[in-house]
Amino acid sequence: MSEETRHPAPRRVLSGMRPTGKLHLGNYMGALKNWVELQNATNEDGAPKYECYFFIADYHALTTDYADTSRLQESTLDVALDFLAAGLDPDKSTLFVQSDVPQHAELHLLLSMITPLSWLERVPTYKDQQEQLKQKDLNTYGFLGYPLLQSADILVYQPDFVPVGQDQVAHVEITREIARRFNQFYSPKRLVSTDPTSLAEETDPTKLILPEPEVLLTPSPKLPGIDGRKMSKSYGNTILMSDHPAIVSEKMSGMSNGGQRNPQSEPGNPDICPVGEMHILFSAPQVRSFTRKGCMDAAIPCSQCKWMAAESINLQMHDVRVNREQLERSPDRVWEVLEDGSKRSSARAEQTMKEVRQAVGLSRRPLADISRLKRAYNASEANHEGHDLSAEAAFWDQEPALRAKNVREYWLSNIVPSEIRLKQDSDRVFVTRKNKRVYVTTSRENLDSRWGFESKTKSYEMLALLCWDKEFRLHDFIVPLIAYQIPWFAYKKTHKNEVMIFWVTRTDSRFLLELPEASPIDITEYRGQYKPMS
Repeated sequence: MSEETRHPAPRRVLSGMRPTGKLHLGNYMGALKNWVELQNATNEDGAPKYECYFFIADYHALTTDYADTSRLQESTLDVALDFLAAGLDPDKSTLFVQSDVPQHAELHLLLSMITPLSWLERVPTYKDQQEQLKQKDLNTYGFLGYPLLQSADILVYQPDFVPVGQDQVAHVEITREIARRFNQFYSPKRLVSTDPTSLAEETDPTKLILPEPEVLLTPSPKLPGIDGRKMSKSYGNTILMSDHPAIVSEKMSGMSNGGQRNPQSEPGNPDICPVGEMHILFSAPQVRSFTRKGCMDAAIPCSQCKWMAAESINLQMHDVRVNREQLERSPDRVWEVLEDGSKRSSARAEQTMKEVRQAVGLSRRPLADISRLKRAYNASEANHEGHDLSAEAAFWDQEPALRAKNVREYWLSNIVPSEIRLKQDSDRVFVTRKNKRVYVTTSRENLDSRWGFESKTKSYEMLALLCWDKEFRLHDFIVPLIAYQIPWFAYKKTHKNEVMIFWVTRTDSRFLLELPEASPIDITEYRGQYKPMS
């Protein structure tokens, strides 16, 4: 079957991480562990809940470390190893390197044309990092513009969500502001009534080129470093995900206890002790209970508490460490994973950039020519041979639900006539300006020159059947209710809420709709017939 109709389409999420070398426990607990959980999240029927894109932000590394790039490639590989070792699965998530997808830089450039300097200068981390990194010359546009590059990283995939902790919510807000400004300039407009006698133009919220992403709040504990401050490479206080158990024990043995228990016969307070925080994050309940009571009663020395915390860390990170050791033996395989992910992410990013280029006037074919093409096509739809999707061939072998979503997005952006206004009501269901419900479904041609579909037998005024053939041409049929009403409702009456399986077949130049227990319906005349949607 071409696409699943019994669960919502996966919501797209995107996040990235700078290649600063091997990742530490703060990176793992604050982001990477959450990413793995998002990747593995499923709906009740086992279908993936999210379509995940995770990348290594090597351009961002250049914003502060442009003067010495000798370890950039090595650091990129280290981060990729940690991604995979922690459980990110290239069969479930798209993993890639930022600089391998040129659309990031292209959108960054275009967004720089419309973004006020004051927006960038007010970003809190701009002045904070200048203070923290005084030894580096950060008086560059690259450093000033890194929030804009970050926005381009996000918006080029038109994601639904950006997973962040509470302390990073403000970082996503500038992305939303930039998307809003871009849409005000370039997204399609609609007329709205401001009073009984006046009309005004506003951005059409159903046709935003760069939708504003939502924040997806994820647990983001501030892991203490061995000196008690937040774990950070700039402080030199980290425990790496890949550290050998003996190294973990050695580092933990020197961890700050917050200045307590001097002498050791005095009781302590684990709630203000960095070692206590490590127990909360890594230790089993019985270990936490034992060390907490032992600290407060002065029944165990700090050295024992630290040793038990190290053991808990080593136990939780054992599989990650073993996975990494195995992956280190096959670095070429890791690079292949990143290269494959970059191809997939480039295909998705290019969809966005086609819309962006056209909107800002950089499309190779003028907008007026596109409109003429659509008018000619609508006037002679029975003679056309379908829409050429060879440039989107990367969709062909994607996971069915993702492929279906990508084809629908392409259809909405590039094929539906500009005068048609469709508002999404639910997954695959759209509503016209006259409140007619349209069920939009896609299928890839099988070996028998047929396209298979599924649908709940609900009431739709139109079916939009998008049939992608082996020659990478898309045939679009807008079938009105009158053409299929009798067999559709007959099946609905006898099968109630069951899912209906039906087909479109091609015989010579004719296309036939085959509904259960009914004679084939010739739908050739409905190819490209968008007038009923007006």
